[in-house]
Amino acid sequence: MSTIRTIRAYARGLLIPLSVAVLVAAGAAFGLADAVSAYEVWLTDQSDTGKDSGGYLYIYDGAQLAANPSGTKPTTTIDLSGEINKFCEEATKKPVRRPHMLFFNRQQDHVILSFLSGHVLFMDAATRKPEACLSMGKNVHAAWPTPDQKMAIAANIAEKTFIRIWTDYAAHTFSFDPTKDVVNLGALESGERPDMAPICPITEASSRYAFVTLRGGGLIVFDVTTTPMKAVATLDNNQVHPAGCGGIQVGDQMYINSGGGWPIAPLSYDVYALDMSNLPNRVSAKLVSQRDDKFADSHGMAGVGRYVWSADRAGNNVEIIDALSNLSVGTVDLTTDANRDPAPDLMDVSPDSQYVFVGLRGPNPLTGNDKNVHNAKGTIPGVGVIHVDAGGKVGHYKGQAAITNMKDGKETADTHGIAVRK
Repeated sequence: MSTIRTIRAYARGLLIPLSVAVLVAAGAAFGLADAVSAYEVWLTDQSDTGKDSGGYLYIYDGAQLAANPSGTKPTTTIDLSGEINKFCEEATKKPVRRPHMLFFNRQQDHVILSFLSGHVLFMDAATRKPEACLSMGKNVHAAWPTPDQKMAIAANIAEKTFIRIWTDYAAHTFSFDPTKDVVNLGALESGERPDMAPICPITEASSRYAFVTLRGGGLIVFDVTTTPMKAVATLDNNQVHPAGCGGIQVGDQMYINSGGGWPIAPLSYDVYALDMSNLPNRVSAKLVSQRDDKFADSHGMAGVGRYVWSADRAGNNVEIIDALSNLSVGTVDLTTDANRDPAPDLMDVSPDSQYVFVGLRGPNPLTGNDKNVHNAKGTIPGVGVIHVDAGGKVGHYKGQAAITNMKDGKETADTHGIAVRK
């Protein structure tokens, strides 16, 4: 899933250019010189660091990583089987495992980590200290913070539930009511939406509407400001293909994808532009890119200026789509002599929009991989760096910083969540 962050959401909400929003918002707080250089890149490794538990959280100096990818080491490495696991076990009575997604709130003072063990962890981003750990049940695939900072919306694939968490970052309180804030999507299944397991939820800039992609295909849109949350629009599996996990708002359009890795769609690459102008009455989807006849798998997305960047996990490249014309204008090839199969996944953008950071999967992917086609299998796990030119229309790959977690001579590290903290 790719991502809306503080300044990008701010820019879209006010419909001003991203570069201007970056300079105004960041410059006011830190001074223009510091705004470009002072940022971090956070990355999760899903591989176990404890007994059936844990994972790693890596934090990089963003400017150093952009300047010298291969020579940059993390400034901070957190073994999630340690203090974090103890904190979550005390709160939920079960260990954390598979740190899958991470996002920052609009103020960038908190990070939200979602674990496939069913945990959603809220951490102070500056101190790296945990503040709350909630259990969403058997699984939570992604927990997305709304731009208004009032909620985080979570997807539980295993139990087919969509969950709203109330967030008060200033008061350090995070909670949900199982009787009011949980929607059983399984009860809504039909012939054209046969599998309503939610994959990646995302809201638009106003924080009112959540767009939830579904494992069996289709889309459901919720008004998350109502209690109970109200489904206001749907699309079927002919209009949106299965298992999308990418979403980004660019201008007044929301972009989502469909992707591979599930038995229903081992390989799939579709990018859709959603027309939100008729909400809450209806939503429509326009197919703007398709690679279903190729060895391709659409996963992460990012917004760079007026352009949508879409990762092809199986094809080892990033497609660039012009949001004004909805036409594909180019690709960035990520294969190098040092890494012939990078398997790009989720992405995020530096505050000055000059770099895109993309997670690269390992040789033993723990999630999202169909073993018959190995759509998510890579060679060297880590984070790749792409230099942006022409306002987002062009990208040049600079290389990667590798991560590792060797066990019995086997590389088990598996990159997934990635986010830039401004």
